[in-house]
Amino acid sequence: IPHSAFRIAHVALGMTLVELLVVLGVVGMILGIGVPALTGYAKQVRLRTTTRQIVGLVSLARSLAIGTRTDHAVVIDSDNREVRVVNLTSGEALEQIVRLPTSVSVEMEVGGQTIEQMEFSFRPSGALTGRSVSLVLADSQKQQTVVVTGTTGAVSVQ
Repeated sequence: IPHSAFRIAHVALGMTLVELLVVLGVVGMILGIGVPALTGYAKQVRLRTTTRQIVGLVSLARSLAIGTRTDHAVVIDSDNREVRVVNLTSGEALEQIVRLPTSVSVEMEVGGQTIEQMEFSFRPSGALTGRSVSLVLADSQKQQTVVVTGTTGAVSVQ
């Protein structure tokens, strides 16, 4: 039996430079397509997260007004880009604060009119002290509206 009949084929254990460049090119194309889509998604998530946080804070203010039998206000500080709850009897602000991302803007509407004083308060009954309030949160592409009903203090997102 000749020696060449038992010859074992050499198996390449590494990758050639061409294979490596092809893989890097494919990865680069995937990143080039995916990164812009991810940044748009991140903005949408930021708006939804901020909306949820504000709904939670407004609901907390209503619950505190009912539970402590004192008026509590939701104050939107556009200069510091914060939303906070203040006990109107003691003047004390809660530790819970929602910080607004720079990409999200907030406007407050009462009766369809945008108002400058961005503050509303809950009575011990859970109702608002005035008419229904809409908080319009928006980024460059979408907007969400948090509605607080005046007579019941119910909070909803539209």
